[in-house]
Amino acid sequence: MTNPFFNRGPITDPRFFFARPKETREIMRLLSGSQNCSLVGGVKSGKTSMLHHLSRAETWREHGLSPAQHSAVHTSFEGLGTLTQEQFFHLMLRETAERSEGKIAVVWPRFQSRDAISFLELKEVLDQIAVAGERLIFMLDEVELAARNPSFDLNFFSALRNIAARPGVCFVTATERPLHELDIAGRDIGSPFADLFSVVRLRPLDRDVAWKSVSSLALEHGIDLSEERDLIEELAGWYPFALQLVCYEISELKSGREPLTEAAREYVRTRAYEHYEPVLSMVWARMTEPEREAALAVLTEPSSAVKGENLILTADADGGGRPANAMAARFLSERKRDHEARVEEYLATEHGVPDRAIMYGAVRVLMRAVEARDRYARGHADCVARLSTAVAREMGCSEELIEGMRVAARLHDVGLVSISDMILLKPGALTELETEMIRTHPLVGAQILDALEFPWSVKPAVRYHHERLDGTGYPEGLMGEEIPLAARILGVADVMAAMTAVRPYRAAHSQEEALAELVTNAGGKYDRDAVGALERVMEREAA
Repeated sequence: MTNPFFNRGPITDPRFFFARPKETREIMRLLSGSQNCSLVGGVKSGKTSMLHHLSRAETWREHGLSPAQHSAVHTSFEGLGTLTQEQFFHLMLRETAERSEGKIAVVWPRFQSRDAISFLELKEVLDQIAVAGERLIFMLDEVELAARNPSFDLNFFSALRNIAARPGVCFVTATERPLHELDIAGRDIGSPFADLFSVVRLRPLDRDVAWKSVSSLALEHGIDLSEERDLIEELAGWYPFALQLVCYEISELKSGREPLTEAAREYVRTRAYEHYEPVLSMVWARMTEPEREAALAVLTEPSSAVKGENLILTADADGGGRPANAMAARFLSERKRDHEARVEEYLATEHGVPDRAIMYGAVRVLMRAVEARDRYARGHADCVARLSTAVAREMGCSEELIEGMRVAARLHDVGLVSISDMILLKPGALTELETEMIRTHPLVGAQILDALEFPWSVKPAVRYHHERLDGTGYPEGLMGEEIPLAARILGVADVMAAMTAVRPYRAAHSQEEALAELVTNAGGKYDRDAVGALERVMEREAA
């Protein structure tokens, strides 16, 4: 039987969407009055799923909008880090042509063979669509990422403002923060863009509506969750992502009406937290120090004021705050424990300076822990360390950064100790869920290293070594120089070492093939200077 709660990403199938009737009514009311809408919610709050829900013809009919006259155009800024403004305008036009009929079907062939159009050309097409009586609703997802593309400057957002102000066109944007707080080229975009939008915030799900969705979905698959409602509410707190995780683990263990044993409940708590904790770590990493202190304070002072909400914190009716659910409370308790533990007290000499002999001993222990789990890791860290330090030296980096690179390279995969052997050593292709679990290892690795104080920037290199310049990497989708230099160098060395090594699911590539992959994507995915330096290093080695 397929588990109905498997979904981890955006929900595109309406059967698995957790209804948000209040927010849906508000947004559709705004759209029916030609008002632009800004959908605001934290990480994993269901923004993209909500955009898909708002794009459905069934949703429009329920709220009095005609699917025959409206076309929803869904466009995400994710992965568009190197796109020019003209290429984005062409993308908008292409998405419109694919999702609507009428006038656009007539004019699109003129632009189909091109990859860019000017704003004036786009405006001309929109004018023709408006004259034909058609209405377009542009669903713009991941708008924060637009701020990281140097081509998307204030003029670009002024152009989008011009489009949003046109008759027959509406925008629905999805962001983690309100539009007026976004920063473009060192300035906020409130003036040219954000003032056209009404804000709708995504709060936790309505508990009765969410329970109806959860219980009916489970019953369709022969599972009665009535006896586990208290456990679901305790662990999930009616946040969509947490709800998926908790109900998935419960559904894996039970069938019919038989309630879970206490041991099984404890297993659910453990497994759900294993999947939830890396996402909480990402949210925590984005918080400022005052925000973290306020979050820790809610453990002992539930009335502490909370600015905004996320997967860690939720606001009370009286303006106070509390942990979003039991898993968030556990996470905060662990952060509080780490905050209070002064590791440097037992790592430091009598002069208060970390003893490097002790530090390198800890590095060796962590390396051996990884290698003991995965025989394919043996030698990989040494290879990455050799390549990354050679590249850093070739690029003229300081000896301090080179030493930090050596340590970071040896520890870059330490987070893999948290991954099950069934996944880590799987000989075949990974499932979507297994891939997602593997992708948590940079966050877990950085968290493990929180217990050590390094004199170099080791933790950022470990955390971000799988980020890519175009924003397609993980865990945070950083772009360009947002990625620390050490992480960019480490990423290049890691790709070379990984491609030229045997893996459970494939044979090793040649050095020429690995280098060709890096050179082809230099400046797109990989740091151009680091790739060039690696090329020179390998040419000397070959000679």
